[in-house]
Amino acid sequence: MTGSGQDRPPETAAPRIDRLDVGFAVLLGAVFVALKAAQRFFPALHIGLTLTNEAASLLVLGYILARARRAPEKLDAWGLTTPLTPGALLSGFALLGAAVGALALGGLRAAGGLEFRPHYATEMVEYLAAAFPQQFALCSVGLVSLSALPVFRGAWRLPLAVGLAFSLAHFWTPARIPGTYIPLQMVLTFPAGFFAAAYFLKHRSILPLTVIHAVTYPLLHHWIETRL
Repeated sequence: MTGSGQDRPPETAAPRIDRLDVGFAVLLGAVFVALKAAQRFFPALHIGLTLTNEAASLLVLGYILARARRAPEKLDAWGLTTPLTPGALLSGFALLGAAVGALALGGLRAAGGLEFRPHYATEMVEYLAAAFPQQFALCSVGLVSLSALPVFRGAWRLPLAVGLAFSLAHFWTPARIPGTYIPLQMVLTFPAGFFAAAYFLKHRSILPLTVIHAVTYPLLHHWIETRL
């Protein structure tokens, strides 16, 4: 009989915030802050940046393994096992090229030249341990949770909000545009946050974003920050 409940298509459940994910992100941030504080106020402990990054990575990996055993569908929701389509790969390479190009232009304006030493590549690999937990907290937890809120439903609302938040979060960075009080990272992190958020919301994968983060951070430090 037409019009019966059996003939209606199933309704799509509205996205909901995963409180376990949010709680873990808060815990991860607390551990990171505690390790940074111990590094600063208790130098005798010799807690270096490498230990801090590795501890954060191990926490994230442990959480992923623990939850994925009971809810393997979370791997796709976190953007870890989502298939990388040709469009996702092409967009990822475009973002990487644009980011490196912007940093190269900034380095040329800051010092009139560029160099790439072999240890830059080593630093990029080492920084994966820091980039992965950051991308997991910001994208797999943060963006997924915020996208469930009605206020952020729309094509560009959430990416714009993320870009603005990233920019404001870097207000106190010491490297400033010569002749101004504007921190350089405030200018760079707005488009970085905007396009990273837009990429994740469209392709649902943090792996290309993790690689982009790991490649660009050492270049930002060597090409621009140390030359201002």
